Amino acid sequence: MTGQDTEQPVTKRGAEDSGKYFRYMAEFVGFTEEDVQAIQQTRPLLEKHLPEIVGAFYSHVLRYPPTRRFFLKKDGSVDHDYLQLRMRHLSNFWMRTAEGVFDDDYARYVDYVGRAHTSYGADPKIYIAERYVIGQVGFMQHAISRALSQELRDVDDELEFRAVEAWDKLMMVLLELLARAYGHEREAETYEALVAVDRDLVAQLAAQAVERETGQEAARPVKAVVVAEAAEIPEGERKIVAVDGLSIGVFHHRGQWIAVGNSCVHRGGPVATGALEGDTLTCPWHGFQFNLPTGICLVDPGARLDTYAVTVEEGKVVLQVPDLGAESEPVAPAAGPQALQPNEFRLADIPSGQARVVRVDGEEVAVFHVEGTFYATQEACTHTDGPLSEGDVEGTTVTCFLHGSRFDVTTGKVLAGPAKAPLKLYRVIVDGEVGRVEAMA
Repeated sequence: MTGQDTEQPVTKRGAEDSGKYFRYMAEFVGFTEEDVQAIQQTRPLLEKHLPEIVGAFYSHVLRYPPTRRFFLKKDGSVDHDYLQLRMRHLSNFWMRTAEGVFDDDYARYVDYVGRAHTSYGADPKIYIAERYVIGQVGFMQHAISRALSQELRDVDDELEFRAVEAWDKLMMVLLELLARAYGHEREAETYEALVAVDRDLVAQLAAQAVERETGQEAARPVKAVVVAEAAEIPEGERKIVAVDGLSIGVFHHRGQWIAVGNSCVHRGGPVATGALEGDTLTCPWHGFQFNLPTGICLVDPGARLDTYAVTVEEGKVVLQVPDLGAESEPVAPAAGPQALQPNEFRLADIPSGQARVVRVDGEEVAVFHVEGTFYATQEACTHTDGPLSEGDVEGTTVTCFLHGSRFDVTTGKVLAGPAKAPLKLYRVIVDGEVGRVEAMA
């Protein structure tokens, strides 16, 4: 393996020599222009099978504790929203690959993806051991070959042979490009027991993710919602609004009104709060950059932020957002414990030393359990809005996983920077087995 250009920020692009390295390895394994044409020719077949492939892939990943842990909430349940976000990324990656445009930009993107799984990546909490990357590529290689054979056998044997061989060669190149970032990094295997997975649910999430990435998603009913007075957002300013659980950034930018989802395509960071230079919006968590008017990710043009139509009517800012109430039939309340309000939680759901999120007046609030007592603060770190509920809790101290800021959850006081401002505190009222969080008077 070759050395890495570790000085180049992984959050921007891959190594400068990625294209040269891709071409070198392609020549080594005999990946030719005829192979590229075979891949391009079978792209519609891959897209047809992509939902089942993505669903099977993530069902597999969720079975193994070392890879499953990256998709879990604090309470140990699977984070379906984040899982579907990753499904969309995987779908986008393989659709882009099937286009057969293997230029420098594509190679640098693959190199970037490889680094993102290592200690060189943008997020130190996300480290995927090299063996799992190798296994994932092998899984996809087998799944794609099987799909092509299913479609082409008894129809076009010659194309089946060429396409399967072409994809096999390409996978060799991709695997080397992904793996070269690791160097000598190793992580000991623990051989934990496998976990049961709801494959039907994962398949449903995968189908929805692929539909969104391929533009085949059925038109969703929308509704108009007034979110602000136009005077509240002067030229060059923005406002973060909450609508039906969605966090949306509304920008008054260069004479235009633009609304984007406040959730980065990488790990759901508060992208709409990031720095805006010209048309480039930078997520404050890991530096992913987007073109604000289009929402397109600069490092991967196939990925983009969710966008919403926005107008100004009679001095009011109006968003067109999904009408969630119109998308599903009313469901009768299930038998069992009384339903909780957004600002409530069950004491048993937060073990000592852990945290979870509730909502108070539309704002996210982190609730911490410290040896029998519950405390509540704002969820967003005062440095760059990192989610404190995902941080490490030791006694009365929570450490933001992004940049290490530490706070006392009982007082909100900053114990260690880079954060400077204290946390906003909330009142916690315990009533039997349920806790309720309220704003301070």
